[in-house]
Amino acid sequence: MTAPRPIRFFHQGQLKSVTGLPPTTTVLQYLREHAHCAGTKEGCAEGDCGACTVLVGELDADGQAVDLRNVNACIQFLPMIDGKALLTVEDLGASDDLNPVQQALVDCHGSQCGFCTPGFAMTMQAIYERHQALGTRPDRQVLADDLAGNLCRCTGYRPILDAGERMFDAPARPLDRAPLLAALRTLREDPPLRYEAPARDGTPQRVFAPRSLEDFAALREAMPEARLVAGATDVGLWVNKQQRELGDVILTGRVEALRRIEGIAGTPAGATLRIGAAVTLEDAWAALSDRVPALRELWLRFASPPVRHAGTLGGNIAN
Repeated sequence: MTAPRPIRFFHQGQLKSVTGLPPTTTVLQYLREHAHCAGTKEGCAEGDCGACTVLVGELDADGQAVDLRNVNACIQFLPMIDGKALLTVEDLGASDDLNPVQQALVDCHGSQCGFCTPGFAMTMQAIYERHQALGTRPDRQVLADDLAGNLCRCTGYRPILDAGERMFDAPARPLDRAPLLAALRTLREDPPLRYEAPARDGTPQRVFAPRSLEDFAALREAMPEARLVAGATDVGLWVNKQQRELGDVILTGRVEALRRIEGIAGTPAGATLRIGAAVTLEDAWAALSDRVPALRELWLRFASPPVRHAGTLGGNIAN
């Protein structure tokens, strides 16, 4: 086993190191209570409302680009963002220099009580980044599908969708990914995470994030009672709603062999897929609907984008 080390990630232009916090501290709790970034809100604490939406960045498979995805901070445990980049509403434009997403929300009156607005802004930023990179522009239905994980209790969806269209009218201004890329490449050199700290009830707790299938298997054999956690889109509720302790945890999300989607040799081209247990629901559904287009409607109705970006097909079947 590797030696214990801090949780390390990139946030607000710096590499952050965290020690001493309970391993089931959520990203939302860290932001509000420890990083003092109160822009991200807590609504439901169960991954439904989207008020806590943040962007999490990872290196792509080649290590040449940053993949940004919107997820719910309320059900992501802090060790799960080790080695990643964390972006919040504070990382968008300043009050005197709004970016296209923020300016569009202002111009279209897309904020009413404002509680849900940071989450909408972060999801819209994810949409903006994706389409700017592709050179495309989403229509209103695509915007609605992508915003399905963000709820507005003031029924402000029309102006929010108006803002989603308006943000592409301004001169392009995507996020600067160079600092993210440099930081993630630095974090990639860290050894696999082994984090130790007291749980919320004071008992010792360990979290392991192996990267190879061999290390994962060795840990599982050595600790058969450890809890396997993938995206925590279900397990997060055990902690938030049922106040359960998880004991030792083995994270599956950093095992590269479990994150692959591969065709199986000896079958007709594209007919049979092997989907790793740590492949996100979003990527799994994309691969499946690419081969069976009729599945697309089910894909769009299966959870929400922030949940699909974190949760896994393997975890969903297991639970």
